[in-house]
Amino acid sequence: MTNRLQLLLALLITVLTFSANQTLAQDIAIDIDGKNFKSFQAMEKKLKSALFQSKWDVIIPGGMAIPVTYRRVQQGIPDLLVTYTFSEKDSTIKSIEYEWDMLNFEKERKAQSLTLQKAMIKKYMTLLDLCTKKLGAGSQEGDLSDLSKIDQPHGLDRSDRWNPNDTTDVYLYSVFSNTKRKQGDATYEPTNRIRLLINRTPKNTTPKLDPQDIKAAQKTFDQFIVAARAGEIESARKELSETIRSYLTEAFFGELKGMIKPEAFRIWTKGMTTINNGSSYLMIEFAHINTPNPPNEILRVLFDKDHLIIGIQPLVRKEKSN
Repeated sequence: MTNRLQLLLALLITVLTFSANQTLAQDIAIDIDGKNFKSFQAMEKKLKSALFQSKWDVIIPGGMAIPVTYRRVQQGIPDLLVTYTFSEKDSTIKSIEYEWDMLNFEKERKAQSLTLQKAMIKKYMTLLDLCTKKLGAGSQEGDLSDLSKIDQPHGLDRSDRWNPNDTTDVYLYSVFSNTKRKQGDATYEPTNRIRLLINRTPKNTTPKLDPQDIKAAQKTFDQFIVAARAGEIESARKELSETIRSYLTEAFFGELKGMIKPEAFRIWTKGMTTINNGSSYLMIEFAHINTPNPPNEILRVLFDKDHLIIGIQPLVRKEKSN
């Protein structure tokens, strides 16, 4: 091969790589600040995406329109689902979720070929490169180097997160597992998924989290759970704020008890939340320790300044029935 031909091939590879990266950067929106759904609607039409009806129930945040999901055809990996959440008032984008998951198009989870999984891992690394170039280095958990983990109980997973400013959260994660196992009451199915979530968050004007407050609140929650498991409603009421003790009825207490499995709880998310009257409370979402991420069942709990429970809400993510 002559030097001239080698140079032409090298230039061609460079041009094709650059073109592919440019296309990816245009089709995957990282910066959504101030963006309107109508512009993304036009882009999806240009890409010949099809509207997609999810089989999962969705929780619509207050003030948000019903999320819109598009399906983009992909080659060698699961088709991409892009979900836009936006303001009902002016269509300002709140979040965009990109998801590659065979379960979106199959009736049940099943093992996938190593060829597909390698292609999905390559896609993950391409997305990682895109986010890193735009946002800088993020925080990483896990890695995707040991492919033998795909056939082991906990599978192969990696996640990366960026918070480039106080109003943007970018979360990229993947999991690859071909195993099916049962642990206690939980059943783990084969999972092969990539998800990229770009979330626009309001500027933080609420008080900062205090580790001591979290520790005290968790102690209250643990004591409440012990009482609930034992069916001791009066003991459970002692862990509640005086303002809501009388609202813990036998019926609601029984419903909570039915949700509580034998295994321990872990903190899923935590933060400060402000309710309509302007009061701020510590909010912790608890999930059973062996449940997958994201968990299908959580307990969302609010704590007052004395670390007593002032609000508790069971949340269940379930598949829609036909």
